[in-house]
Amino acid sequence: MAVSKRDLPDTMASPRPARRYAGGAPFVVTYKGRSKTVELPGYYLENSDEGIHVGDDMAATDAALKA
Repeated sequence: MAVSKRDLPDTMASPRPARRYAGGAPFVVTYKGRSKTVELPGYYLENSDEGIHVGDDMAATDAALKA
């Protein structure tokens, strides 16, 4: 079951601190040779390009793939 955005905490408990960025980070979606950059919300680890996505965070990539 997906959790609504307002129920998500600002940080996620993990061995490496992860902070939630609702506005997102740039993420390139590529399919069949075409690319589009979207803002992908989620928890992002400090000093890393790794992210954790929960709830409807991936909706931006889904919309880009459908387009």
